Amino acid sequence: MLDKLNKILRYPENIPCDKRMHMIIGLFLNSILVFFSLNIYIHILIMIIVAWGIEFYQKWTKSGTFDHYDAIAVMAGGLLSYIPMKIMGL
Repeated sequence: MLDKLNKILRYPENIPCDKRMHMIIGLFLNSILVFFSLNIYIHILIMIIVAWGIEFYQKWTKSGTFDHYDAIAVMAGGLLSYIPMKIMGL
């Protein structure tokens, strides 16, 4: 049982560093959005615009590679941070 728990707790180490960074951006973005809006649909819309906006910016300026999974990681981080806030009633 301890091996399974250890495997679960070490799962974030398997996520590539780039995707973890994008998840942190999503967490940070949603933390800021909480102060301006109480509607989750507005949060999701803004996160979609920012997430894919970052990717299109990287594609147009050739400053990085366009990757849909990076945008999905931003969305996952934002939605992941929304769950405890919803549980706490914020």
